[in-house]
Amino acid sequence: MISAMSEQAIDAAQGPADPELKQRLDQSEAVIAGVVSSISPFSPQRPGSEHDPGWQQATIEVESVEKGKATTKTIPVLFANSPDIAWSRSPKLKKGDRGIWLLQNRDPFGRAVPGLAVVNPADQQPIQELAKIRTLLQNPAGR
Repeated sequence: MISAMSEQAIDAAQGPADPELKQRLDQSEAVIAGVVSSISPFSPQRPGSEHDPGWQQATIEVESVEKGKATTKTIPVLFANSPDIAWSRSPKLKKGDRGIWLLQNRDPFGRAVPGLAVVNPADQQPIQELAKIRTLLQNPAGR
């Protein structure tokens, strides 16, 4: 049995919980670690509007699946390539990027996206954060 002081020491060593990251993890359809192997235009594109995301498709070679199911070694992931202010903070993936991807089915405005996507800065995490991500996924309290 761990004493209350020991539990507090463990919590302090792990660092504070990140409520935004925990929320993104909870909302995500899947969480994968991997490497971007290619980038291509996404088709079909809908007629653009002033704030069109300009979807691009990254192919991610999956190294591990932390949440959800992946039945293939690669997963297509959409990202907004638009420089528009509405999309300026969304991740812009590049070939060779290695990280953790929190895959969403809604954009930042709550609209459905045409595939799994990264749309929020928290949806792209450095691979060095994998232990933290695993802890947050396993702990419903977000510690």
